[in-house]
Amino acid sequence: MSSFMTRLVSVLALAVFLLAAAAAAEPGPGPDRAPPAATVGIDPRADREPPAAKIVPRAFEAHGVRWVDEYHWLADRDDPDTMAYLAAENAYAERRLVRLRPLVEELAAELHARADGAHVSADFVEHGYVYRRRYVPGARFAAVVRRRNQPGASEQVVLDVEALAAGHKQYELNNYTVSPDNEIVVFAVDFTGDRRHRIFWRNLATGAVADTGIENAASDLVLAADSRTLFYLRTEPGTVRAHQLWRHTLGTPAAQDTLLHEEGDIGFELGVGRSKSDRYILLRSEHQNTSELRILRADRPHEPFRLVEPRRKGVVYAADHVGDSFYIRTNLDAPDFRLVRAPEDAPGAANWVEILPETPGRHIAYFSTFETFLATVEDGEAGRTVRVFRRADMREIAVPRPQALGVMDLYVADGNANRDASATTLQVRFNSLLHPTAIYEFDTRTGGLTLRERSLAARWFDPDAYEVKRIVATAPDGEAVPATVMYRKGRLRAGGNPTLVTGYGAYGWGQHPGFPGDWVSLIDRGFVYVLAHVRGGREKGQRWHDRGRMLAKMNSFTDFIAVTEAVVAQGFADPRRVFSQGGSAGGLLVGAAMNLRPELYAGVVAEVPFVDVLTSTFDTSLPLISLELEEWGNPVVKAQFDAIRAYSPYDNVAAKAYPPMFVTAGLHDTQVGYQEPAKWVARLRARKTDRNEILFLTNMEAGHTGLSGRFGAVAERARIIAWLVSLAEP
Repeated sequence: MSSFMTRLVSVLALAVFLLAAAAAAEPGPGPDRAPPAATVGIDPRADREPPAAKIVPRAFEAHGVRWVDEYHWLADRDDPDTMAYLAAENAYAERRLVRLRPLVEELAAELHARADGAHVSADFVEHGYVYRRRYVPGARFAAVVRRRNQPGASEQVVLDVEALAAGHKQYELNNYTVSPDNEIVVFAVDFTGDRRHRIFWRNLATGAVADTGIENAASDLVLAADSRTLFYLRTEPGTVRAHQLWRHTLGTPAAQDTLLHEEGDIGFELGVGRSKSDRYILLRSEHQNTSELRILRADRPHEPFRLVEPRRKGVVYAADHVGDSFYIRTNLDAPDFRLVRAPEDAPGAANWVEILPETPGRHIAYFSTFETFLATVEDGEAGRTVRVFRRADMREIAVPRPQALGVMDLYVADGNANRDASATTLQVRFNSLLHPTAIYEFDTRTGGLTLRERSLAARWFDPDAYEVKRIVATAPDGEAVPATVMYRKGRLRAGGNPTLVTGYGAYGWGQHPGFPGDWVSLIDRGFVYVLAHVRGGREKGQRWHDRGRMLAKMNSFTDFIAVTEAVVAQGFADPRRVFSQGGSAGGLLVGAAMNLRPELYAGVVAEVPFVDVLTSTFDTSLPLISLELEEWGNPVVKAQFDAIRAYSPYDNVAAKAYPPMFVTAGLHDTQVGYQEPAKWVARLRARKTDRNEILFLTNMEAGHTGLSGRFGAVAERARIIAWLVSLAEP
């Protein structure tokens, strides 16, 4: 068939599918809800029945178990029927949302106004220049500007991201690095949201931008001391795993680049960076529970990298260099991590000397070294905190906290803040449910904490109008599961309020009690907002993560259910109006909890949810899967296969009633493929016994994190909040 005929058949198939879908509509969330008024050009009957995906049975078998996946065909994005189905679901959801248009528009205007406005970030210093990010009203992106670190110096534009992004619907400038000689900036751009980057460089004197010709790269970028030798990573086709380190000379064709290292183990991914001292380039090979590091002198870019310590299963270490030593964070003999020091000429484990021991239950997430002090970021039950120690004798210097409960970590500002090794101050970031993000400068000599920047939210958020409480739920195995509750003062009703319970609980990433952002608009409309700190995060150290992964993953879901029941029992939530929300692995959390206890929830929001766990973990050619088998389990192992099969949301859809649902996907998502939520929705529609609404929206121009820019999430979040508010109406 000619290419023209192929395109014609695709277009006709799409048209037929859309016409068939437009002939019907599903009733609203309740049988008494009146149908929305017809809109111009739409058949008033067109939203009675949702799209129905075709059934193409495909059988799978493992460990003597046979199962059928009737929607496996949706994984083929080149199949015209796949694109037609996604388009039909989008069209159906848009029609169903017409009834909410006034509220959606009200919320979108509210969220846009809160995100907009002039804003200047806190300064950070590097290589003799002071850098900052500057927003102007209406701009999607900031400009990165700098001036010499001396009085009266004029400002220079490093990257005008708004201008660079002009004409691009999606433009994610995910990393940049300025050369040691301060003459050029190299930057990596993702144009689709699929984590594959193209690399450019800009002459800071002339403003000229050049394309290196490097494509399909990860975002990591390091320039050698000569300011012209660039180290970068290429991604593996299919998996998007950063698997190769390359060396490029700026101004030469990419075809002349040199491959320096390839990670052959599909369970490992590469990362490249530079040390705080700027003397070393650091090449990391990382698995979830194993790592190794190679180092190279930055002034000798053509020499081979040197291995620090060979990988050992279960041993994680990461290093930085200051002075004449490497400082290393490791879990060797310390599940919650400790810090050690080693001489730069012999940095292997045989020479590691402990300088900061492990504190069980307080996980050292990462650290940063300076000439006179070092800082750690630690996760615990009260949130995330920063600790500072004098490097000479490791005496702790107390860091004040604006509030006891919250999230304090290091300010990173595009990965470049806190880069000056000679600094005696540390930039830290703090936020909590009652404290919009702010940047502080901590003086290690005086112990003083000085405010340097407030987020735009400080202009409109009144912390005195809200109440925050910490509660505890009891899981089925007796474990105490913490949860954080927020609501507007004076709005808590007898019998409870409509309530949104959110969670994540995977990879050791906790659901920190940080500023709720857009969800404030939901709280202001009478909702109670709940963070469930379920197992799978590290709120109680590494033990909390271990008891929420692999064979113990079911604990995450029963913890979430326990928190849901607790907020009802303690009078915060109206049992008839409890909703759940989660994204990515949090989508798995709410999907599995819904399968276990669908009657608990009046509605479920699953954003880019990881829900087809069994099929995905069997296919290590998919992005990220080979890197994550230590989180979910390896289905090749019978016990782990059984565990995954017991909780995978897609594999546990049954012929029973489910609550209303709002599900999202990104067509270019390489972290959770669009097909996972698409298959899940198709199976739910076919099997569920209720007439509750399911809305499924796929962003056809974005990846895992949605559209880029500070307004990228406004439209989708406004729809979700409006949908929740409408379902909560008495």
